[in-house]
Amino acid sequence: MHQWQYRKAIKTLKSGGVIAYPSESVYGLGCNPYNLQAVSDLLSVKHRSYKKGLIILVSDIEQASSLIEPLSTQQKQRIQNHHGRATTWLVNKSERTSPLLAGNHAKLAIRVTTNPVAKKLCDMMQGPIVSTSCNRNAKPTSRSAAVIRNKFYLPLAQIIPGECGGEPASRIVDLESGQILRA
Repeated sequence: MHQWQYRKAIKTLKSGGVIAYPSESVYGLGCNPYNLQAVSDLLSVKHRSYKKGLIILVSDIEQASSLIEPLSTQQKQRIQNHHGRATTWLVNKSERTSPLLAGNHAKLAIRVTTNPVAKKLCDMMQGPIVSTSCNRNAKPTSRSAAVIRNKFYLPLAQIIPGECGGEPASRIVDLESGQILRA
């Protein structure tokens, strides 16, 4: 992917647009989690209820610090370390975190991405981005920008080219209890 495409994506995210981008398993939909209109637009595009909550993608756990309760050094290390496959952690949310992000849950889903495109987007944003599969609710997901462009007809500001990692959907683990909610 060319540098100008990254710059355009960051401009889109910062101005409240919704993008599609490759992640560890499939294409994801993303927006700026601090722009609640953008989050609302993303939920509308996906036909998804806010009650389910969304995943927040970061390249470093510190990027999520304003959305979650403070973590111990040990918790930060546990989240930051790669666990052989993509892992989404359920972390106690900050009282300031919008229900549009966490849904009806006391915890917020956070994933430190290993996908190079998604990681670079977070690095260039200098912060988190929302991550949910790029499909309408309960419809098939895609690993191809061309399929998204030609089949789903989603009103997106930008589709970022790149390779999905080929992993299964991320494992979901509660940080406090260690309980695996999705293996």
